[in-house]
Amino acid sequence: MQSTAQWRIGQLQDDGSIAVNSIQSPSHIADNNTRSAPAIKLREGYPVIFAADPVFKNFRNVSLADLDGDGADEIIFGVADKFFVFRADTLWWSRQLSGLARFPAAIGDLENDGIEDLVVLTGFNDDPGQIYAFNSRGIDKPGWPRDFDGRWLISSPALADIDGDSRLEIICSDLESGFGNVHLLRSDGNSYSGNWPVTLPNVPAVTPSVGDIDGDGDPEVIIASTREIYAFNLPGNVKEGWPFNNGVTKFSFQSPILTDLEGDGLLETIIEGHGDWPLYLNLDATGQHKEGWPKPVPQGQWTFHTPTVIQYEGSPVILTGRPISDNTARPMLFAWRPDGSLLDGFPIVKTGGLEGLITVADIDQDHQPEIIFPSNMIDSLGHGFIHAYELDGSGEVPGFPLKPYGWTFLNGATLGDVDGNGLLDLAVLTYTENEGSAHDSALLYVYETDAPANDESVLWSTYKGNNLRNGNIVLGLSTSRTIHEAPQIKLFPNPTPDYLRIESNHSLHSLEIFTSTGHKISSYTDLSFRKTINLTTLPVGVYMIKINSQGGQAQMHKIIKDQ
Repeated sequence: MQSTAQWRIGQLQDDGSIAVNSIQSPSHIADNNTRSAPAIKLREGYPVIFAADPVFKNFRNVSLADLDGDGADEIIFGVADKFFVFRADTLWWSRQLSGLARFPAAIGDLENDGIEDLVVLTGFNDDPGQIYAFNSRGIDKPGWPRDFDGRWLISSPALADIDGDSRLEIICSDLESGFGNVHLLRSDGNSYSGNWPVTLPNVPAVTPSVGDIDGDGDPEVIIASTREIYAFNLPGNVKEGWPFNNGVTKFSFQSPILTDLEGDGLLETIIEGHGDWPLYLNLDATGQHKEGWPKPVPQGQWTFHTPTVIQYEGSPVILTGRPISDNTARPMLFAWRPDGSLLDGFPIVKTGGLEGLITVADIDQDHQPEIIFPSNMIDSLGHGFIHAYELDGSGEVPGFPLKPYGWTFLNGATLGDVDGNGLLDLAVLTYTENEGSAHDSALLYVYETDAPANDESVLWSTYKGNNLRNGNIVLGLSTSRTIHEAPQIKLFPNPTPDYLRIESNHSLHSLEIFTSTGHKISSYTDLSFRKTINLTTLPVGVYMIKINSQGGQAQMHKIIKDQ
């Protein structure tokens, strides 16, 4: 029998704080005893507990990355004014910060020296906001940290190689009362050029995205202020047709995702908004609505959610969420086709809304991807929720929701392999929210599964789709529905200084080469069963190879060009 004690719903405020309202317990909570549940267990030694800030809690969960090259992912996150890196079950290193680290770090090889670097922004309290760049061992990079007159730097930074020199630039924003600046920085912390920063007339409070939206060969910086969405070119000028501004939709704490939904070489900008007219938006390269869009957020609810975009059954799917402010089951998670129609079985209707991270993976080994997401609701005992629903619309996965102690609101589950055993782990950061109390905690959970941790099974693993946080998503990974039918493709040698050989048991249609930040640099068509690609003109670095078979399937492979 359900308890009649009060549950609670979280709501994000304009200033970034969280308001909590009591609700009666839902009249019905789904029972998933009709099917066998996947083997999911809490990893021994977890949860680990940390002192949290009493007002400002974490957004968008943690980062997972293999920093030491041992095949296992480290767990990387900030809580309040401290930054932590865990190796499996042990704290590897930590750093004291000025300001609060609220969003996950961006992770990438800034100088292309083969070593991952971590970039994190701080703000949200009386200490000066700063931008930190650490090497993988927690040592400050030369020229760092930076600050901009002590202003807050919120959200995550974005990393991208904007000029093709195999070094990553850093894109971020600061904010002052009523306005903010967008910075484009070199890996040494200096401004990219005298054209940067650019000043926005309203406050920017989202993680920027970077991509060549119009196919002209040069990337754009896409960032929203509270009232507009901007597209800046490399010289810092606003692109023609931008900014997007309808006068009533506002933006804060969401972030844009850039991807080619139609296969025409142009990137759509997908973002959610709140304000007087909350919308789900899909904009073309000139800042105009795509056909079938926008979509209103039901009940005019303010949503602070960042979308997830994946390839499913040969077509892109856009996943969006919304909050729920009472104990009523309502539509709260939507799966859109590019034309604005809904996938069969959607929206998901349940109690408890969604404004955190949606990740996607085959966690129950049924050759179908599952949607994994948090809730803005906790039960009467203080437990939050991590849900997993089938993407085919058949409902929640048996054994879910997981119920860690504390709020999962605005976070979720980051996917990776923390012990290097080849199996998928879910890292979840929760927090307590005791209004008026100085004693709040953050709790780090790691759940283990028997599902494989590989690119075929995991379609979306982290905030904004990659650790660069640049939101530039190259679609085309084989979905788990067709894993067993995928062509067997072999790339060798890898790493390679010059030529890459490709062998496949299927006829191949085309091949495209992308930089690690998603910029397409070359393509080949009419491939035979065996092909040699000349890479001698490419700079040393990491590249993604997209290979399309004659049957329409696509695979992504990572290669390393060395000297």
